Order: sequence, then C-alpha cells, then structure tokens
Amino acid sequence: MAELQKNNPALTSEMTKRFVQFVMVQAQNILYVLGRIPTPEGERIPPNLPAAKMMIDHLELIKIKTEGNLSSQETKIITEALQQVQLAFVEASGGTPVGMMPDRGPQVDMSALEEEMDSGEPAPSAPPTSTHPANSSPSVTSEAEEKKKYFKSYG
Repeated sequence: MAELQKNNPALTSEMTKRFVQFVMVQAQNILYVLGRIPTPEGERIPPNLPAAKMMIDHLELIKIKTEGNLSSQETKIITEALQQVQLAFVEASGGTPVGMMPDRGPQVDMSALEEEMDSGEPAPSAPPTSTHPANSSPSVTSEAEEKKKYFKSYG
C-alpha cells in the first residue's frame, strides 16, 4: 500500500483526509471523556481522568510511531490535537496531570499564615540600625521589647 500511496496522488490526499479524521475523532473522544463535550442530551459527564490519560497516551504513541512518515500537514494536525487534549486534561485535573502528581507527604496548615496576611498586619522587619557610635550597642531591655513586639504564638 505504501508504494501505491507514493505513486498515486489521489490515494495520498485520501489517506491524509482519513488520518486527519482519525486524529480528530480521537481528540473528540478524549474531550468527551474529560467532560468538555456534552452528551446528546446536553449533559456533561464528570471527567474520567484515568481513561483520558490512557487515550492521550495512545494518541501520543501514534504520533511517535508515525514520526517521519507523515506530511507536514498531518504532523501539525496531530501535534495541535495532542496539545489541545493535554491542556484540557491539565485543566480537568485541577492543574497537575495525574502522572505527575507527587506522593502526598505531611500536610502543612497554612490557614494561620493566611489569617495573618489577611489581617493586614505588617510583616516583621529588622529593627533600625544606627550609625551613631553611642547607639551602636542597644540596651538589653529594648532588644527584649523588640522581640516581644514581633513574636506571635501559633499554638
């Protein structure tokens, strides 16, 4: 068939059309599984990330295995389709692809820090330094007061 395709321009354009249709159907199926395309009833299904990942991997496999055998138009179509479905996957998964999510370690409660930031309290800054020789060694009480001023207990 490859020899026939090279010799017959009609078969070449027909095969290009079929390949483009194939890629578009695969991309459409992936978008459907991700909940981007509504059902015939007009409802959107919840994203099925494992199924979408598998289908994206298949489309990527096809791109890799056909590399060097595609026209520039076919290469552009499959590359753009892959980019579109990969972006849709990242958006559906909340920003990080499932395969790239790290193992969950200890969780840190950031609510105390967020409350402090929301309250509008200025962040602690270093005490002003003086260039005057008489004030170069601050007293012990003023240093203790400075520490008290910026100390906050979280527990």
